[in-house]
Amino acid sequence: MFKTNHIIAVTVIGTCLGIYYAITGADLLWWCAAFGMYFAFSCLGITTTFHRYLSHNSFKFRYRWMERLFILLGTLAGTGSGLAWVAVHKEHHRHSDTEHDPHSPLNGIKGFLVPHYDDRVNYRRVRRLMKDRYVWFLHKRATTVFAVFYLVLFILGGVQAVAFFGLIPQAATSLMSSILNWFTHTHGYRTYETNENSRNVWWLALITWGEAWHNNHHAKPSRAVFKHKWWEIDISGALIALIAKQGTIK
Repeated sequence: MFKTNHIIAVTVIGTCLGIYYAITGADLLWWCAAFGMYFAFSCLGITTTFHRYLSHNSFKFRYRWMERLFILLGTLAGTGSGLAWVAVHKEHHRHSDTEHDPHSPLNGIKGFLVPHYDDRVNYRRVRRLMKDRYVWFLHKRATTVFAVFYLVLFILGGVQAVAFFGLIPQAATSLMSSILNWFTHTHGYRTYETNENSRNVWWLALITWGEAWHNNHHAKPSRAVFKHKWWEIDISGALIALIAKQGTIK
């Protein structure tokens, strides 16, 4: 299982590498590769698949291979396996903005840091996913999958490939998740009067593929598209319209 200390290690090392290459200078193509992988990990893997698909079952993939690939990308994003991610997210919805919320700003600095997945994986909340052998395998063998991923990158492109195709975009995904969890419960506007303090943050929505329309999501969590006003940009929602099986978008 990919544990909390693994998440912290990936985030710290990836952040340090990003700072190092920003100071020493790296070819623009490497940074483009990092951004592309950030999109793959954060948008395709986490936002679209772990959150809207696995957690809320808000649509069905048009193609099975795409579902499997995106679940793998979510696993490689560095914020926990699909099964663990969904379990923690369900706790967030169940206990939003209380002391039991795994990433509430009410918990002080702990609310900004990586949730302690080791303690938060309530398997009773994810019994449906545990029946999926692929999801279960990636949960139990996540560290091995990561090791193979880094090894392949190193063989193909050396240390820089590991940094720009792996650790840097993984760290960006993890950091943006923490920033998202913090700001969308402390800043922004509320369209709906929900039972917690969820908020919409327009500028954060642009760099988190629509995730920061958080008040919209908490008001109607089963909806695949978080955009509730014409001017709210939801990149993940637009993507889902392209990849979802016809008639399955909630």
